[in-house]
Amino acid sequence: MNCSRTLLLLLITGLGCQVLAKPKSKSRRLPSFLKVCYRDSPELNECAKESFLVLKPRLMDGIPELYIPPMEPLVVPEVKMDQDSGAIYLHSVYKNVKITGISKHTLNDLRIEPSKHIFVVSMTFPQLHMESDYSIKGKIMMMPLLGDGRCKVDLTNITMDTELVGQEYSKHGSTFLRIIDVKVKYELSNVHMHLDNLFNGDKALGERMNDFLNENWKSLAEEVRPLLTKALVDILRASIDKLFEVFSYDELLPKMKE
Repeated sequence: MNCSRTLLLLLITGLGCQVLAKPKSKSRRLPSFLKVCYRDSPELNECAKESFLVLKPRLMDGIPELYIPPMEPLVVPEVKMDQDSGAIYLHSVYKNVKITGISKHTLNDLRIEPSKHIFVVSMTFPQLHMESDYSIKGKIMMMPLLGDGRCKVDLTNITMDTELVGQEYSKHGSTFLRIIDVKVKYELSNVHMHLDNLFNGDKALGERMNDFLNENWKSLAEEVRPLLTKALVDILRASIDKLFEVFSYDELLPKMKE
């Protein structure tokens, strides 16, 4: 389950632009292809959804102007993850991580409440696939888990609901937005994973452990949910802060000209 937890973390990392792509130029103007939406317009939410959909085909190659890295595949050099509470005690490292399927998401909902500085987005990913080199050591439900090799994991029908709450502040004579609260909820319908070379290459033990992980993914997922949710919140908050730090509130969501 640790491998699938890594995939979820990297998914949000990518969507939140934690793996920041550097802009091609020093200009900090919003790209011309981004549809401008006005925060005092009655059609704000419809406009925001249209603007979001404009970005979707560009996710393949990334959008450096908005600090968004290439998404197909999303490539991350290394991720370290640890848990030492509850029924899971694991220390793991994942290298050369590649994730596919992120750009094929469906936008379920996108709402903005300018008076409260609230942003709500819900997306569903039909299928996500991750491959990486891994090294893992620990215990799951008192069972030892040890290995290093290739890790593959498939997640099916992942729905993520995210709510951001901002607060205005002034900088250089302009109004900016600071994210003060982030809430993330997620659900998924299935997980299938395979860890190669478990227990020093003991195929019989390795297959039994892989079968155990796949048969018990639901209970294992609940064990890591609090930790994963906190990690997702921390990652998303740090990532979105970069966008709001570079562009003012009036640039991202200007008021209609009177």
